[in-house]
Amino acid sequence: MPGYKLKSLYPGAGIAVTYKCSASCLHCCYCSSPRRSGDYMSRGSADRIFSLLGEMGCNSVHIGGGEPFSNFEKLLEVCESALERRVAIEYIETNASWYAGDSGASKKLQELMALGVDCLLVSVDPFHNEFVPYRKTKELKERCQKNGMGVFVWQSKFERIVSRMDANIPHALSEYEDLFGKGFLETIADSYGLGYNGRALQILEKIQKNRYPAEQLAKESSCRAQIASLRHFHIDPNEDLIPPSCNGFRANVFELCGDGIDADKYKYFTAVAKGGLGLFLEKARESGFVPKSGGYVSKCALCFDMKKFICGAAMEKTGAEPADIGPAGFFQEI
Repeated sequence: MPGYKLKSLYPGAGIAVTYKCSASCLHCCYCSSPRRSGDYMSRGSADRIFSLLGEMGCNSVHIGGGEPFSNFEKLLEVCESALERRVAIEYIETNASWYAGDSGASKKLQELMALGVDCLLVSVDPFHNEFVPYRKTKELKERCQKNGMGVFVWQSKFERIVSRMDANIPHALSEYEDLFGKGFLETIADSYGLGYNGRALQILEKIQKNRYPAEQLAKESSCRAQIASLRHFHIDPNEDLIPPSCNGFRANVFELCGDGIDADKYKYFTAVAKGGLGLFLEKARESGFVPKSGGYVSKCALCFDMKKFICGAAMEKTGAEPADIGPAGFFQEI
């Protein structure tokens, strides 16, 4: 699709400032972990991105990751950049792992509020609880309330489950299964409303018995609407736009919003935008991809397998990732 470009962007974009995280949650569709690169969005990138977003009609964002608090000074730079360019920060996502006591947390909250940030989203669920004690979540929430920082727990319905465990230590998912039964993983995944991509595909592999041939999935699944949707896109530290629910695909946001992306440079991205999963499967096969004989649990599992193969083959051949598939660390986690 030569010249594929965006004319406007919806408010509410996610700014993924880093892929590095203190946790390796099983449900993470971005495959964030302590093993991922510590690269963090630079002040220069933030300036360029927020200026562009304002021009394109996206006047509000949320900050996510990875764990945004993994480099607090860099986080402050990103927030300052948004403030100066009049792009509102709706909230900053965090898993609370950095919380180490009242005084230090209060100082950080006050610094953020001085830059116009007025709300944190604090994650709590059995997946996060494998790495972060519930005590930190509770105490950070209390500290926000005492400092006048808005706070909401995502998802709050899981607090009643997590609170059944010792709040001072993390708990493996197997402990929850011991308490709630063998079907716990499937129940909690359904209740969460997971989009099974990235590391979360491992959950689907465990709970889904059926496997489908690649040809059937490609025929039945267009995916054109998904990759073209801009309702909840993210922009990462590399200045790439990540389409909603299509992690592993990417395109430089300035090219997308400028003259448009080149169909040769972004041949896989444009293949999906033009012909859906079927055309992507054709392009992948041209690159040497062979689908698994046993089939796949979902169209996203097939797509992930194709992207992983293409990225790995490109790295082996040229030492560089494809422009429209990556980053490589996303695939190395699985």
